[in-house]
Amino acid sequence: MGIDWVSLFFCYFSGILLSRDFIVMPGRKKKAHEARLRRKGFIPVRLKVKKKIAVPKATRMASISQLESLEEAQPGSLDEFPFLSDPKTMEYIEGSRTMFIMRGLPGSGKSSLAKQIADAYGNTVVCSADDFRYVDGVYVFDRNKLQESHEKCRELARLSADSSINVLIVDNTNIRVWEFKYYLEIARRKQYTVVLVEPRTPWKWDVHELAKKNGHDVPGRKIREMAGRFEIAVPLYFGWFLNGDDSARVLTVGEQVLKQLSEVREFAEEFKCYSESGTGSLDLTKYFTREAFTGNKNSIHCTAMFTKYGKVPGSEAYTTSEMVVNSCGQVFRIEIVGFLITPRTFGARVRLTAYQKKLWGQDDYETVNHGTPVRGVRSRNISGDSESWDGGLPSSPSLSNRFATLGIEEEIFDEGSADNLANTATEHESEDTERDYKFCPTWGFGRRAHITLGCAAGIPPVQTGLDLIEVISTEAMTSDLSGVESTHESAASDLESVTSELSLISDPGSFSIKKGEARCYGDGRWVVYLDKSIHVDAMFSGFY
Repeated sequence: MGIDWVSLFFCYFSGILLSRDFIVMPGRKKKAHEARLRRKGFIPVRLKVKKKIAVPKATRMASISQLESLEEAQPGSLDEFPFLSDPKTMEYIEGSRTMFIMRGLPGSGKSSLAKQIADAYGNTVVCSADDFRYVDGVYVFDRNKLQESHEKCRELARLSADSSINVLIVDNTNIRVWEFKYYLEIARRKQYTVVLVEPRTPWKWDVHELAKKNGHDVPGRKIREMAGRFEIAVPLYFGWFLNGDDSARVLTVGEQVLKQLSEVREFAEEFKCYSESGTGSLDLTKYFTREAFTGNKNSIHCTAMFTKYGKVPGSEAYTTSEMVVNSCGQVFRIEIVGFLITPRTFGARVRLTAYQKKLWGQDDYETVNHGTPVRGVRSRNISGDSESWDGGLPSSPSLSNRFATLGIEEEIFDEGSADNLANTATEHESEDTERDYKFCPTWGFGRRAHITLGCAAGIPPVQTGLDLIEVISTEAMTSDLSGVESTHESAASDLESVTSELSLISDPGSFSIKKGEARCYGDGRWVVYLDKSIHVDAMFSGFY
């Protein structure tokens, strides 16, 4: 019988270019090669790359029976995963850096789902410790070489990330969080957005079915032990993450705003104490830094829920909720309506859509931290009093609490029930009633949404949201709320009383800059209202 040199060469080449499925080639040729390999009783694995990288030599082959077993373990409808069904999300991923970390028990459909993700994108590498356990084309599990196979898998991921592969897929069981910590560090260093992915097969926790379906003959007893060790991965926070290019674009616009504000005499006078010593020049781009950021210093995001690895009450329920699970890995259009500048923080204000608000879990009324140290700033007082020297930001708890109890946010934007929103809200939906208030653009539920762009030395990024809460309360004092109609009869007199109090607050004054209008709300609190909103795409996920 003659030797099929084409197949032999193909197998050798696939061993050099390690991957998970079939090699990438035009459709007709690809099918012909797959058919030939099926007749031979094995399939090679694939590395879908457009850029050459150095990877370990290895060959993975599976028998037809193993292939059929894997093909049975379908992860469910692709519509359940936005990164496999949503065109906008898929287009975004093609031009960004995304790391999919698979999690699941043997036989749960995890590798089949990894294959489908790899099939969907062009510049992809799949990293699996299993690929380094083949001896002469036969899978051999050797406990003594377990660490070695994982080290090779990690090295492949590192090389791929260093080579700017767009989509990295880590296909291991990852039962416990520490098992994929190394990959999280790679993602942080190379600006990958991490998406944890679990198959949604009906049998994913059925030990009997998993024992039958897994492709490496893992016994039920072992699978049951693994299931008992499976950890719920609660991140530090959930949010909408901008990719590298969009992060750079927003940061550049922010720097432009700071420079334009520095040309406003009143602003320069307030912030001159932060100029570089001995130069006299006001350059706040150096004053505000991102050294305190937990992730990559060049990556920015809008926090949706701070979960602190499960230490925040309700964080595990939020993490496992259907809305959050289904939204992870989905791309949303984020609207930036302005910028906030205080002696402590510099941030971009975000106006959430109705759909995005369903993912909002932050406290819009959290108490401002007045204990955070900050250098003093001479400022104009919006009540008309003389200049004062104060290192902290003033609070107005009585007014804030009264607004909180009036139900004004429900009247400005009545969200209704989650069920009603699910039926009527679209991802690009906006709230016209909120748009009516030029100088109070994010009044209502989700008002605290923002992107921290920089902080003064020693100031944590969380302070940006606290500063924004305080500014929003002050905005309400100086904005015309006469158009707000209270549907709560018991609140009508309170609303009238508060409106009367607000009339005593003087106009903070407006200053035109190239990108919009700036206002000072006292004690170094400045807000820029953009003439034209900035729209950027961002992926919803967690920071682990």
